[in-house]
Amino acid sequence: MLRPARLWLASAVLGATLLFTAAVPAQNVIERPEDIRVPDEVPKVDVPVPGQGKRTVIPVPEIIVSPTEGITGGVLGVLLFANPDKSINGIFAPDIRYNEISGVWPTLRYFGYPDPQQKYSIVAGKATKHGDFFDGDYSAEKRLDGRVDVRLNLRRDEDPFERFYGFGNETKDGEETNYTGTVHRIIAYAGYNVLEWLRASFQFRFRHVRVGSGEVDDVQNLRTSDINDVEGINGATIVGLRWGVSVDTRDRADIPTEGYFADFAVEVVDDAIGASDSFVNYGMEAKGFLPLERFVPVPKKRFVLALHTNLDYMGHGSDAPFYERNTIGGTESLRSEGRNRFTDKHRFVMQAELRSEVYRREVFGVKAHIELAPFLDFAKVFNDTDEFPVSNLHAAGGLGVRAVVVPQVVAYVDVGTGGDTPAVFTGIDYPF
Repeated sequence: MLRPARLWLASAVLGATLLFTAAVPAQNVIERPEDIRVPDEVPKVDVPVPGQGKRTVIPVPEIIVSPTEGITGGVLGVLLFANPDKSINGIFAPDIRYNEISGVWPTLRYFGYPDPQQKYSIVAGKATKHGDFFDGDYSAEKRLDGRVDVRLNLRRDEDPFERFYGFGNETKDGEETNYTGTVHRIIAYAGYNVLEWLRASFQFRFRHVRVGSGEVDDVQNLRTSDINDVEGINGATIVGLRWGVSVDTRDRADIPTEGYFADFAVEVVDDAIGASDSFVNYGMEAKGFLPLERFVPVPKKRFVLALHTNLDYMGHGSDAPFYERNTIGGTESLRSEGRNRFTDKHRFVMQAELRSEVYRREVFGVKAHIELAPFLDFAKVFNDTDEFPVSNLHAAGGLGVRAVVVPQVVAYVDVGTGGDTPAVFTGIDYPF
């Protein structure tokens, strides 16, 4: 399941763009294509906005049938604000929806893009039965004469649909359990650009987690299951200090078309600084973006080969809570499986996709284009540090559809399969 901020902004941008060009968007993380229901007609209403002329409001009715959440229905209103150069300045997207488990869930959300190197968002919603969500996020690049990058994120989340299958790279679908995760989180990040392409960074992370009974009746409850003694079942407080070094030659951070990025980091979580457990996370990540016109005669930057790999290890992690361990599943690792499908101490991820611009036009006052992106994913989790990472990999392939507004906004629908029933994901930002 995608968090509400990502899910409904994707609906706003991708839905507005694709409906305008007579395509059909997906509206949720759906593991079976037959679960998608899309209304035949979507009304559009022009309303005046003081000082800005006309803006288009798009009421988007939605009916969602998800294996993890059941049936959800609602109405999403989308108001897009454009800059004079026809880039997006802001998106206001309130909605109200209903689910039998969570009840009525109204949400307010605003996404602001003051300039190409700065963005912020505020999302808040609460269900009448189970679940609530608040997320405030601010990020900026190249502040203080281009030397400093910053990010601050505050989140409160109660999710009654969380899943856990146990540890290992071969856990079975029949081992699925459900729980309610309640999370309070603070992330504060600062990066110093030593050179134009070299950055040193520091991050503080606070995460307080409580594990409650699941609310999905037809899935085994984690707290009464055979694995109800798993590490972290009684909650945890995580306090982490992360130091990193990164190399970045990309032309843009949010929508890159060339260059590469590499990051090496160590995060220390220790009871000496207030955490309930002690462990160390080691992470290595690399991304590369190759315009195909370097190799074949195609239009400039219309076809970009994007590559991504992650190698993450957890040291002294035997007592680490299960929700702090490395996972695969979802858009950022394995697009044939739901989020956090496989869990263990360590993980390896390798992804490739060909981002191909196929259509361009002005949509509701902003310049946008559509991309198709065939992709391949390979990933695994493992427990033993001596195990070779590139073995016994899960594989997935599929096709992504993206609505892009340069320089910052991307909304996507990715359909992937590992040979079984396809999985469908929507969200904002590129997977990598």
